[in-house]
Amino acid sequence: MKKRIPILALGFLAVLAFVLLQTLHIVRVGEAAVVTTFGRPVSVIQAPGLYARWPWPVQRVHAMDARIQCMEGAFEETYTMDHRNLVVMAYAGWRVKDPLKFLQSVGSAQQAEQNLEGLIRHYKNGVFGRHVFSDFVNTNRAALRFEAVEREILDSVRPEAEARYGMEVVLVGIRKIALPESITANVFERMKSERKVIEDRILSEGEADAIRIRAEAGRRRDELLARAEARAKGIRAEGDAEAARQYAVFEKNPELAIFLRKLDAMEEILKDKAVVVLGEENAPFDLFRAGAGAATNQAPAAGAKTP
Repeated sequence: MKKRIPILALGFLAVLAFVLLQTLHIVRVGEAAVVTTFGRPVSVIQAPGLYARWPWPVQRVHAMDARIQCMEGAFEETYTMDHRNLVVMAYAGWRVKDPLKFLQSVGSAQQAEQNLEGLIRHYKNGVFGRHVFSDFVNTNRAALRFEAVEREILDSVRPEAEARYGMEVVLVGIRKIALPESITANVFERMKSERKVIEDRILSEGEADAIRIRAEAGRRRDELLARAEARAKGIRAEGDAEAARQYAVFEKNPELAIFLRKLDAMEEILKDKAVVVLGEENAPFDLFRAGAGAATNQAPAAGAKTP
């Protein structure tokens, strides 16, 4: 009898655990649950905790994930307002807001995402049809309208998803956008043309700046040259006046002028310590003869300066 006590205890614990599993259920954090009695919903639980229920088949607990879930659609072709086609992949973030409606309308997360994908496809095509091609493909980043397009799709999808499926759509975005192969070459050519227009504009602006800079430099050069020429004329005029004054002195005493010229010539010849062998009869070395002293004596009396 004593040997059967542990076996009976284990059996009792197993029966107790089975009964507890059938009469209690746990709603975890981030979950929601709908309790049905013979298939009819009787309560909705959205707070985590331990709850009692009647065992199956009387009652059944339908648990569902109430956290934000991400859905990513497939590449689908759509058209813009100017009849250009694009290949677009959209994504969405959603969660269960009304567990009872969600259970009755879709039943599972997989079916919910299928329904949501069709809803997004419908409104996405409508929104893209109200925008031109340059809102999505443009060399000017400021001209792109992705945020506005995503907001328009979200504003259209959110109320219908909540009303029909009990789902709250938190966000809708454009995951990828591409061009069909048939128009990719044309788009690239147009982008090259747009770049060429920008290039030509920049080159023309640069050429205009260069012409302006060269004109300004030429004007300043002419101004400086004119000032230098005026200054040179003034200096030449001063020199001519001084030369005229000295020539007037030499006209009164030509012997003095000849004497000074000979001195200048001798200084030029002998300034580099040169050795010159010439006779006294050759000018300007004729100054070394005895008669040259007469001209030398006339130099102080004349009071002339060397030109």
